[in-house]
Amino acid sequence: MDQLRQLFERGSFWAQGRNEADLRRMLAGSQAAVTAWNQRTLVGFGRATSDGVYRAVLWDVVVTQEQQGLGLGRRIVKTLLEAPALMASERVYLMTTNSSGFYERLGFEKVERQRLMQLIHSK
Repeated sequence: MDQLRQLFERGSFWAQGRNEADLRRMLAGSQAAVTAWNQRTLVGFGRATSDGVYRAVLWDVVVTQEQQGLGLGRRIVKTLLEAPALMASERVYLMTTNSSGFYERLGFEKVERQRLMQLIHSK
């Protein structure tokens, strides 16, 4: 868990400040999770949630700076998409701020007719 927390701290802007207890709950609520290792060091991660029928969502795909450009992110996403709960889903969604080109090369399409909305709960 500590390596996952560190990976988020170093490799993302959206997952700063996550703690071990919340990471455990996050993983328990995910239908698929993929890790990538360089010997004993966690260098990549991704997860997905799904209802197993209609919708699935990719979350938290991150690869260390040193490992980017080597195909690791592609392998993480492809492995997630092969998970039974995602393969059975009609549609797979994801949200990205600055990596749309990466996901488009993997077959994802921009959806202009939908709008991302959020409600933030304070802890």
